[in-house]
Amino acid sequence: MQGDGICYESIGKILDAVTRNKWSADNIVFGTGGALLQKLDRDTQKCAFKCSHVVINGESRDVWKSPTTDAGKQSKQGRLTLERTEDGSLVTIEKGQGDVSKDLGRYPVYSRNKVDTYQVLEEIRDRAELDIVKEHKRKVVNTEATVRTINGGSWVSANDNFGS
Repeated sequence: MQGDGICYESIGKILDAVTRNKWSADNIVFGTGGALLQKLDRDTQKCAFKCSHVVINGESRDVWKSPTTDAGKQSKQGRLTLERTEDGSLVTIEKGQGDVSKDLGRYPVYSRNKVDTYQVLEEIRDRAELDIVKEHKRKVVNTEATVRTINGGSWVSANDNFGS
């Protein structure tokens, strides 16, 4: 499977090389990365998910990526916590120095070669939704309930004449 750096031009070059070497294109699978969309990739927003801490035979170890060609791609190290600051912004604390009681709901999903936690998409969406969006939805539901009560349980459209 080839997924990194795939764009329309590279697909043609890869398939040419494969067939020139007497391989069938049936052996190739292409991932659909950002280059097939708007040339967006993880580096556009400096987003990547990396392992930062492992336990091997009971021994804890911090792990990280530190490329010599781009210091900006160094990953975070050790046990991480995601915490909200006084001004409401989010910050990741590295190397086990964060306050675990302030960690915003992360928990192990995969441990000891098995999946510990099963999640459905709606649970993930609900957890990811910002509080301000949830509050807006509550206000909309309350407004709709009020309109139904005023109108005897029926909906009133924006085109209805309320005054007559």
